[in-house]
Amino acid sequence: MKTTQSRMILFTDIDDTLVNTDKSLSQENLVALERFLEMDNIISISTGRALKGAAGLLRSLDLYGRKNVLITSYNGGLVYDTHSEEVLLKKTIPLSLMYRAFDLANEFGIHIQAYTDEAVVSQTDNHHLRKYLSIQKLDVIFTSDIRAFTMEPSVKLLCLDYDDPSRIIRFREIFEAAFAGELDCFTSNPNLLEIVPPGVNKGAALHFLADYYQIPIENTISAGDAENDLTMIQAAGTGCAVKNAVDALKKEADYITERDNNHAAVAEILDRFCFSRA
Repeated sequence: MKTTQSRMILFTDIDDTLVNTDKSLSQENLVALERFLEMDNIISISTGRALKGAAGLLRSLDLYGRKNVLITSYNGGLVYDTHSEEVLLKKTIPLSLMYRAFDLANEFGIHIQAYTDEAVVSQTDNHHLRKYLSIQKLDVIFTSDIRAFTMEPSVKLLCLDYDDPSRIIRFREIFEAAFAGELDCFTSNPNLLEIVPPGVNKGAALHFLADYYQIPIENTISAGDAENDLTMIQAAGTGCAVKNAVDALKKEADYITERDNNHAAVAEILDRFCFSRA
């Protein structure tokens, strides 16, 4: 077995980074991940997805349940070991702040939702929600009043608008002014505004896991494509942006892949930064 000084952790976003646009995993990426695991390294699938949705996708890719395969879900709010099925870290939004966020979104007229362990919680049914559910493969619980619904604090909230991304931009400005210092927000794609507890992000989760496994930061690699991957790119020993990443991520990356997510960009990263030094 490798020592902690030589083991590595790969933190990779899944949508538009690890998987193809159709959510399939290329054979080249699968072989590279399996080789990485055989070297006693660790993989953290780092995603904005809810844990249930991420776990379902990993099952379809034959990655769930493997030793040393973790899920960092909700943009770093929850870290889960798929092999032991143990929660390693969980941070949530207080209900009082969640209620205020719902009020602000309702006043603006944008869809907002919370999460239980098993489902999305929404006060409204609309085509934005239905599209999201079809992509994420999640169930939904409807409530006419979020304050009357009995639930544990949510790990994250999400606002979405698939018709007009400019509304996400406008609402983000309003939200940041109203919740400065209380909640953080960022986009995972132009249609989705992620709302999390302060300090929760993929980069903080990277530091948590590096410390948890006593692995030096220089032995961490990250791969991503969107704004919510930025802290992970900045925090890793080697931060990589895939070819199809947003420009803001590319500016911060140590390496930009020659291939995009549909052409095994993660395998390219492992070939360059792991296998070449083995």
